[in-house]
Amino acid sequence: MSLLPKPDLSADTAYLASEEQSNGLAPTLKRVSFHTLGCRLNQSETDVLARRFEQQGYRVVPDTESADICVVNTCTVTEHSDAKNRHAIRTLHRLNPEAMITVVGCYAQINPQAITRIDGVQLVIGSEEKMRITDYLEQVDPAGPPLIVRPKISKNTFNAPVVPHSSSLPSYNKPDLVHAQHQLSEEGHIYSSKAAAIQFKSKAKEDLHALQTKTTSAEINTAIVNVRQVNNAAVLQNTRASLKIQDGCDFMCSFCIIPFARGRSRYRELQNLQEEASMLVKEGVREIVITGVNVGTYQIGKLTIVDVVDYLNSLPGLSRIRISSIEPTTVPEILLQYMNDPQHKLVPFFHLPVQSGADTILNKMKRRYSAAQYADEIWRAFETVQDLCIGTDVMVGFPEESELEFENTFNLLDKLPLTYFHVFPFSAREGTPAFQLKEQIHPQIKQKRSEILRELSTKKRRDFHQRFLGKTRNVLWESKKPEANVSGYTDNFIRVVLEETHEADLRNQLLAVKLTGIKGQTMLGKFAEN
Repeated sequence: MSLLPKPDLSADTAYLASEEQSNGLAPTLKRVSFHTLGCRLNQSETDVLARRFEQQGYRVVPDTESADICVVNTCTVTEHSDAKNRHAIRTLHRLNPEAMITVVGCYAQINPQAITRIDGVQLVIGSEEKMRITDYLEQVDPAGPPLIVRPKISKNTFNAPVVPHSSSLPSYNKPDLVHAQHQLSEEGHIYSSKAAAIQFKSKAKEDLHALQTKTTSAEINTAIVNVRQVNNAAVLQNTRASLKIQDGCDFMCSFCIIPFARGRSRYRELQNLQEEASMLVKEGVREIVITGVNVGTYQIGKLTIVDVVDYLNSLPGLSRIRISSIEPTTVPEILLQYMNDPQHKLVPFFHLPVQSGADTILNKMKRRYSAAQYADEIWRAFETVQDLCIGTDVMVGFPEESELEFENTFNLLDKLPLTYFHVFPFSAREGTPAFQLKEQIHPQIKQKRSEILRELSTKKRRDFHQRFLGKTRNVLWESKKPEANVSGYTDNFIRVVLEETHEADLRNQLLAVKLTGIKGQTMLGKFAEN
């Protein structure tokens, strides 16, 4: 969720609340907003938190709107991440001076005292307990010091909350039109300006009039679906969802703070994650992304990540399975076979972090492979899986990294069949072995090396896209912004923007598209003719 500084949000909220009351609706519920920083795993956990708040009677609103409770889910991978955390907290407090600011996640685990010194913070919860925010809200004393909840992180297997989304469409009967009317009015909360709210209210009245002319349950259901599609007001995005299967890490790379922020590697009980996956598919999710810190290590008894994939592949209604990121030394051979099987739901996509192409640096990082071993893994995957997209993470400016070592990294990335890179300048994290190394690389050198690799990544992605010009691939459509064409992703992670304008809501549909052009880091497409 993005944080967009916007003044005087209280006036908009007051307007919407008065509108609800003037229409004889129920009193406004307590509002909670979420701001998420960092990785896909954090995004996944925020979604679960939002569901839990909804289940307990809260109204989830965007972080651009005033709220009674503001939750910040933090990241602490780099010093820059820490600065963004603090900025987000201060901004939310400025926009919501009366709100209870609650800070959770990795930064809360590593440095809770620094967080409590920020104005507005009343509750700080580390990694172990952050999924239980609602259990601690009543323990906060508004007149007292901030409450810190930071127990030792467990090493045991775990279960995660499986909470249905309260925004799932209910089945309405004719007598329930008043209920439908109430629900439609509540949809106005996602608009953060008075003008937008008025526009919504006007549209809602028109839609409700049409709704009241319906006579059958099926017609009413269809009308309500149309209302939500036309107004783009549904909170739930039913296209793609993350499924957390693992947390923490045992690899202890010398630069990484994650084992201290999230603990050692532990795994989610298979039955529990199966329950969540089944629920997500029932809610309409078409693609599930397997997430965690080190997902390839997943093992409970004889169960591995392969068993997770096998279960997901058996779910009726699910179209795609994607693995978010996996360490190159933990990839089972059978996953490559699954990806190459057109009947299997596991898509041809890998994100395999390399971090460096110089063995001397890899040794200092305490990575578990050499540059040659990494290259062998990439070529094995590329030669096995047709049309495979391979991304990677690479770090520049690791302490004592010479120009020659950087050139080794550049040359390795250049010759391998990689599609894109995520480039990260090294950030010294206190408490890690790399923090103690003497020769820190000058920031300007790190910046220059980062720019060189990002330019190479842009070229690599463009070359990858060139291979698919004129070809037809299925696209799972995800979004349509105001005054913009709809966009989505192919199975091998090509972002596609539809050339022609479409009034219909294509979101969550899997449709064949001919790839006709390249625009920046995306491809253009048009619907394939039968």
